Amino acid sequence: MNRIELLAPAGSPEGVRAAVQSGAGAVYMGFGTFNARRGAKGFSQDEMAQAIAYCRARGVKTNITLNILAGDRELDAALQDARFLYEAGADALIVQDLGLARLIHAHAPDFALHASTQMTVHTLDGAREARDIGFSRVVLSRECTRDEVRLITEQAGVETEVFVHGALCMCYSGQCYLSAVIGQRSGNRGLCAQPCRLPYGGGYPLSLKDLALAGHVAELAEMGVSSLKIEGRMKRPEYTAIVTGIYAGLLRERRGPTPGERDILRRVFSRDGFTDGYYTGKKGDGMFGTKTDVPLQEVQSLYDEAARRFAEGKEAPLVPVSLCFTARVDTGAVLSADGVSAAAPAERAVNRPTTPEMVEKSLRKTGGTPFYVKNLRIELEDGLAVPASVMNGMRRDALALLLAKRGTPPARDWLEGPLLRRDEECASREGFRGFTASVRTKAQAAALRGLGLETVYAPVGVAAETGLPAVLPRVFSDAEQPELEMLLGEAMSRGTRTVLVGNIGQVALARRMGFTIHGDFGLNAYNSKTLHALAEMGVTRQTLSFEVRLAQARDMEGPLETELIVYGYLPLMIFENCAIRRQHGGRCACREGTTCLTDRRKARFALLPEYGCRNTLLNSRPLYLRAAYERLGVQTARLLFTTEPPEECARIARAFLDGTPLDGDFTNGLYKRGVE
Repeated sequence: MNRIELLAPAGSPEGVRAAVQSGAGAVYMGFGTFNARRGAKGFSQDEMAQAIAYCRARGVKTNITLNILAGDRELDAALQDARFLYEAGADALIVQDLGLARLIHAHAPDFALHASTQMTVHTLDGAREARDIGFSRVVLSRECTRDEVRLITEQAGVETEVFVHGALCMCYSGQCYLSAVIGQRSGNRGLCAQPCRLPYGGGYPLSLKDLALAGHVAELAEMGVSSLKIEGRMKRPEYTAIVTGIYAGLLRERRGPTPGERDILRRVFSRDGFTDGYYTGKKGDGMFGTKTDVPLQEVQSLYDEAARRFAEGKEAPLVPVSLCFTARVDTGAVLSADGVSAAAPAERAVNRPTTPEMVEKSLRKTGGTPFYVKNLRIELEDGLAVPASVMNGMRRDALALLLAKRGTPPARDWLEGPLLRRDEECASREGFRGFTASVRTKAQAAALRGLGLETVYAPVGVAAETGLPAVLPRVFSDAEQPELEMLLGEAMSRGTRTVLVGNIGQVALARRMGFTIHGDFGLNAYNSKTLHALAEMGVTRQTLSFEVRLAQARDMEGPLETELIVYGYLPLMIFENCAIRRQHGGRCACREGTTCLTDRRKARFALLPEYGCRNTLLNSRPLYLRAAYERLGVQTARLLFTTEPPEECARIARAFLDGTPLDGDFTNGLYKRGVE
């Protein structure tokens, strides 16, 4: 039977106890300021060290989140957090930032790194690429179907982790910039304000129900998935205890939930119930809902029962122990417990000698500890007396020593010094040399012809007709990849030599087909070390994240060219679930003009149709950065054209090329104000 772990969340020391005492095989926690739940209560250094020791002693693994983007000036602090966690005995780090992952791997090559779901790994190529750059596990996008999970798990050669319960984001994780652009609270920096839960146009078109794969636990185990993950580090410990307890039972017994268990899950937290729509491929209106308020009196008894289970000092029998008790008149009594021992005198009995049954009765009293006796061997010389109080004390002492031994972190060596010396030898890059543009239509591309732009990128379908540098869809599945490979082949035959990619899996595809690789904003290049990581993967030009400040952009150094988006309606979210169809009563309306969502301030956000019946949500106002481009430290600046008519694209491009100001209602984006 495949060994599979149940991974439970903990946002506090109480949450750790709740998870462990309820049957979690692993716990994930955030530490410091570099984790995606920066608003959680969190752990001090001492609390984190104690939490790791608590879990280790009880045979529970600890995965710690360092899963946000870090700027160049923050990398040293993030690396120090990683070192502390490594030396404290954490089992793995969950990481989003490619540059930070590369640094950690250099200093601690044996420290397991898990590719965060924020890395948007959802294809076989993506999982393999993560494996090849040093990750031992990938946390798959929540949008993956059962067939995609199975394919990646069976063929990627890397562990897979799948979310089975908790909140669903409307956008692919790692690709959401809505909270950042409208409020400076970046999901990629751990401070998402959840604007997707707000009303738009009087409804809640971006609020998904919570995920529940309780009925698919046995199937996921059969696939070979390594870890089943429960979301919820921001929720109360009682929630963790209740949900973990139910899923632990389902996993242990390889069964589906009872009606009673489903009802308990619904009552402790849901959004109009639950959904398994992505996993089963049944997308649509049934996946959407808002938070269900359940009166406290209806769940208080559940919370109270759960709280008793993880109250301080409560211990479930989680750890098997082998005991060996020997007693001789010349050596005394010795109790050995998996490498530790306790001793006491043994004397000749005056009245009633100690029997093996009496010894066993004392030694099996392990209540109040995490141990249960799996094997017990007794060697007792006839006629000896060892009082029950003495044997009980020996048992307590031996198990206390064993618990401390099990919680001790392993000896680990953090490699010192500048281990990535080639990073200090950056090839000098030329200064600013011109503007590029990306378009969506053949007509837009034609309008820009001959204006003097350095590059014009076009969707792969347009590139297959024109030979222009091709843009791959930011998201596509393994089932859709053959069609895109065919289009890339046609584009190459017409002269296309460059591909703009937005995902690490696409880097692998473009490299395999022999294209020059330019990285798009979806790769979240936020620091210099990420530029080095991408260069090692084969990227030759990288678009910087539009969440960076201009000062950060100027500071970023690397062995590849860099580009900055300076005009356009920024793409804030990408959906697997078609919002355009939902806005038109379930009818496909992609060719019927532009569909918009309107927020409470009457701002209109356009929805763009994307490959595979997906959507991109655009910002309500276009970015316009008027600057001395030669001082930005980038080689090219991009004009991101989306909904603009061809003649408008040409007008805007001429203005940038001529240095003529544009008139209109624009935003500076985040380049000057930055994100928190």
